[in-house]
Amino acid sequence: MNVRLKCLVICFSVICLQGVYAASAPAPAKSSISTYPGPVYNNSNPHYLPYFVAPLDQNLMVSPPLVAGQKTKLYILPATPVTTQWGVFNSDQLPVLRINSGDSVSIETISCMENQLLPGVSVEKVEKIAAEDPDRGPHTLTGPIYINDAEPGDVLAIHLDKILLKPQASNNTLPGKGLFPEKFPKAQIKYFYLDIYHNQMDFGPGIRVPLQPFPGIVAVERAQPGVYSSSPPGDFGGNMDLRELVEGTTLYLPVYVKGGMLWTGDSHAGQGNGEIDLTAIETAFTEMRVTVTVLKNKGLDRPLVETPTNWITVGYDEDLNKALSSVMAESITFIMGEQKLSRDAATKFYYRTWNCPISEVVNGVKGVYCMIPKDPNAPTPAPLPSADNFKQFVTVGQDPDILQAMKIASWAMMQKIMAQRHVSLSDAYVLASIAMDCRVAPYTSGPKEVHCMMDKSLWVNTSKY
Repeated sequence: MNVRLKCLVICFSVICLQGVYAASAPAPAKSSISTYPGPVYNNSNPHYLPYFVAPLDQNLMVSPPLVAGQKTKLYILPATPVTTQWGVFNSDQLPVLRINSGDSVSIETISCMENQLLPGVSVEKVEKIAAEDPDRGPHTLTGPIYINDAEPGDVLAIHLDKILLKPQASNNTLPGKGLFPEKFPKAQIKYFYLDIYHNQMDFGPGIRVPLQPFPGIVAVERAQPGVYSSSPPGDFGGNMDLRELVEGTTLYLPVYVKGGMLWTGDSHAGQGNGEIDLTAIETAFTEMRVTVTVLKNKGLDRPLVETPTNWITVGYDEDLNKALSSVMAESITFIMGEQKLSRDAATKFYYRTWNCPISEVVNGVKGVYCMIPKDPNAPTPAPLPSADNFKQFVTVGQDPDILQAMKIASWAMMQKIMAQRHVSLSDAYVLASIAMDCRVAPYTSGPKEVHCMMDKSLWVNTSKY
């Protein structure tokens, strides 16, 4: 058989195999979140070959041990049609991997909308895809992972061992979304190259943004069964958009169901505190390696983060004012337990070391978090700046409603960098979303203050390169 004929036979065989499988595969799932399929794998695309749809063989997902007799294992979890879901947490979803406490998992993630948000995809196509099912989130989630011995009332300690980025990213906003929907009625999208070697992103002429990768979503299954959008965060974790959750930190999540059921997605290369235009530096991870440990009977009722120097408490609510009140109360209670202090002493320590950024204001449920020093003798941080200095542009918003204060400070920042750095309004919006740092000033009563900062070092002398 000559080479050309042999190639034709092979191609024809593959086409026939795909056609046979397409004819026998289940019909694509309906787009409505209320009819999302039950305990099945993500086989809605009939053109995937069967071995990508059937459950993966867990015995072939284990990396060889580094030490003879090693008790813990490292699993490799690729992002495939069988291991990912689009935009929902489904309590009927079968686990894609089962691990023991102390095991590690090297998790791959893909971009939003089942890897359809990639360079070359127009914003019109993104709008169309998003409009097909507005009740589900845009995120692609890898998981769920079942952790043996995890029971309701336990806590999962999820240590982020390593994060490796893929080299492309995007940022987009859609009509009716973001902090300023009335000022940006048209959708827009920008794609970026991530210079992983230098840990930076070229935003445009003379503008370079440093990268700080973190997962926007890490979640366990909720206590209430059902199918839920991936967009709002909650006590189960989810779309927290907590930019301090970087390599080397540990996230603690309460366990609500047997096995915990752990997901991740919404991978970010960086984000501003606020994420005001709807999205961050949206990307995917070649690897997010985590080590998961079950802590028995800890009684945690909301996410908690540990960094080398701080504890991070969180507050989420549709009303940002209530989110702030929640995290303030949670922080004082946490300090009382952690440092064995009276409420009065804990309150004084909290205000003396106050450091409370706004995580995000665009997911329906909004977030504030507070960073609490582990060192009881930690120095008092400098007051939040109220005017520009040699390192930062600074704007301040004040209002009884903290969201309105956030809008005032954010809009002022956009106007400032437009005037002083000659960027367009749309670029100012994106830069503010991915690089601005907005924090709440210490609050007791009366109007609330939000201080927003943006590093002047984003603007570089391109003649050096």
